[in-house]
Amino acid sequence: MVMKRFPFLSESTRRLLATMGLLFFSAAAIVFAFPGTRPYLAGAWTNAILLIFLLVLTATGIQALFKKRWLSTFFHLGAALILIGGGLTASHAKEGHIVFTDALYAPIEYRQCLIDGDRVALHSFEIPTYPNGMPRQYITRLAFPEGLRTVKVNAPLRRKGWTYYQMSYQQVVGDYGEPLLNTILTVRKDPGATITFCGYATLILAAFAMAIRETFRRHRAQQQECMA
Repeated sequence: MVMKRFPFLSESTRRLLATMGLLFFSAAAIVFAFPGTRPYLAGAWTNAILLIFLLVLTATGIQALFKKRWLSTFFHLGAALILIGGGLTASHAKEGHIVFTDALYAPIEYRQCLIDGDRVALHSFEIPTYPNGMPRQYITRLAFPEGLRTVKVNAPLRRKGWTYYQMSYQQVVGDYGEPLLNTILTVRKDPGATITFCGYATLILAAFAMAIRETFRRHRAQQQECMA
């Protein structure tokens, strides 16, 4: 581990620093997953701490690689990927909400919008129900330049880096007193999500393999003690 390279520190101090670093790393990785936290994490001191921590992880991983400690290398690589992905999410992720009115005579701004230069328009909105009348699903069909695409609850639509989520709907009254429905969508673009997920997968697999290896080592050591 990194802290073992500082023999002038007591064992309790090394454990405390390692625990604080792990807690900070875990909190940063979780908090960075939400774009709304960017205004609170924009300080230069936060970026500096994360950069230092990333450099330490990278240096430790490289050293483990040269020593052919493969599991340790992958563990630190996964942690570094989580920080990189979280940083990209915090600095470049975009999120917004779209409300479309399902009425042909509604003003154009209530039925379409522009996302990254592409026109996105509402084609239809449906609410299938169960026999007892309760909503079974919310289905929004959107018109893109290439054709129609569908967004459902728990079935988001992914297009050109953007993810469209069906969130809810509203019952409103039109200009002539007729009932209308508004479909509510959330759109999000997160360039760091894939990197973060890869980091978590790498870190978890490496930690699991390290735990298995340590278990076998202890079992082998106990067998040797019994034989002696």
